[in-house]
Amino acid sequence: WELLYWRAPERSALALLVTLVALGCLARFSVISVGAYGALGVLAVTVPLRLRRVALRVLHPTPPEPPARAQPEAPGVLSPEQQQRWARYLARHVATATRTLTRLFLVHSVPESL
Repeated sequence: WELLYWRAPERSALALLVTLVALGCLARFSVISVGAYGALGVLAVTVPLRLRRVALRVLHPTPPEPPARAQPEAPGVLSPEQQQRWARYLARHVATATRTLTRLFLVHSVPESL
């Protein structure tokens, strides 16, 4: 709604510009060629970002996470540490799912994309 009501003018202007360019391209060229060039544009952006992320991961490896301590569990009640552990567990699964979808839709393998 912020884009629609121009509450964020920069983002709204960018969305309007992208929409107008897409409609102009569709009026002039076929849907297949516009889709192909759009996919090429997405790859032109994602491949350098992927290469940058790989380079940063190689240059700055992340330290391993310390193992979790075992605590007695109360039936039906989660302690704050268990809540944090479940939150990390869910966040890890959401990040993995996001990463998998990103690989499927954008860049799975840099050599394959190139």
